Amino acid sequence: MEKRINFAWPVTTLCKFDYEALKKCVEANKELLSKKKIVIFGAGIRGTAFSILLQKFGFDDIVFTDNNEQKTGGLINEFRIISYREVEKIKDEAVVIISVENGFSLKEQLERSGFIENVNYFYIESHLYDYYLTEFLDRKEVNTLIMGDCGITDISKKDTQYINLGEMLKKQLGVNCTKVLAVHAMGMRAFYHVLSAHIKYISMPSQVVVMANLETFTGKQHLLPRSQHARLIQMLSNSVNNQDVELQEYARITKERFDNFRVDYFASSQSALREMSKEKNDRIVIRMNYMYDLKEDNECIVYMKKMMGMCKQYNIKLLLFIPPVNYMYAEELYGNVFREKYRENVKKLQDIIENENVELLDLSFLLKSEQFADVHTIDETTNFEGRKLVSSKIIEKINAWSAESEEKYS
Repeated sequence: MEKRINFAWPVTTLCKFDYEALKKCVEANKELLSKKKIVIFGAGIRGTAFSILLQKFGFDDIVFTDNNEQKTGGLINEFRIISYREVEKIKDEAVVIISVENGFSLKEQLERSGFIENVNYFYIESHLYDYYLTEFLDRKEVNTLIMGDCGITDISKKDTQYINLGEMLKKQLGVNCTKVLAVHAMGMRAFYHVLSAHIKYISMPSQVVVMANLETFTGKQHLLPRSQHARLIQMLSNSVNNQDVELQEYARITKERFDNFRVDYFASSQSALREMSKEKNDRIVIRMNYMYDLKEDNECIVYMKKMMGMCKQYNIKLLLFIPPVNYMYAEELYGNVFREKYRENVKKLQDIIENENVELLDLSFLLKSEQFADVHTIDETTNFEGRKLVSSKIIEKINAWSAESEEKYS
């Protein structure tokens, strides 16, 4: 018997917005979903995450389909991947959930096959970009503006308390005077342009907290498709009537980078990566994302410096923080070599930041493996307990700022 290929991605985290969007759909259509076979359209990362959530919600009669016919006959963990033709044959017994972001072409495909939206198919949109834009445009008086990536927006798939880091910080700093602008894979150039536009067209924050994820300083991360967010950047530019020349140009660049990206030799074969052992794959990712040679002239550093200069110009207090890294797992794979190389990169970053009289909060070694999304995860996303610790350290630093200001002016 031929062994079936498991095309599941090693999902350890879930976007809070995806969780809420799917939960809302399930709650509104629970009776229908319980009577039908659930077909997840899209056998990728988000589809894998949806299957995990649906199991949490009590559903297990699940199959996948995908327009990539090479996946047909394979699995997403224990769930079969069937052809789209088979989905058409079981239309009366099935309900389809589109898991693909920007899956408008899949909606059209289903409707050509006779499926009806919100009757026997559902398109799950997280509305993350809409939330980001609404938060950006809110003209309330902002004391603290927080910017970062999925470490701020995501939760662990093992969590039972679904409050992300951004929500924790907002709750402790004050919902009415705090903004969180975070989206997965976003880096310093985007942060600079967003902050600049916010200062010029929305309001001037008193203090800014920015995640300085070491992965974003590699020199290649800012070129990857997932880090562009071209539609969001264009939405932001449109929202200020395209008056911000720099932001408008960045919108053009992100679209061009997304449209023209060509997969390099390392990432060209997902199947080749799946055939590696997880340990070997993790070793490669750890080496590429944390043990590289940090260069001061890379785009991320250049725009971090521009952001620091802008905050100095407007007398905005800036805190850059390095999120925790799962060093215990990394040291299982690399021993002391990991810590030595990682510390070398942190020291380079620290020197650059301190030269600009900006504070760096280094949380690299704050957590134990069990406080991450998974003990063998290689990203910075934490579980609920880990997020509480990270939040407490950031709040501690901000409170220290307030105490210093009071002492200075008393």
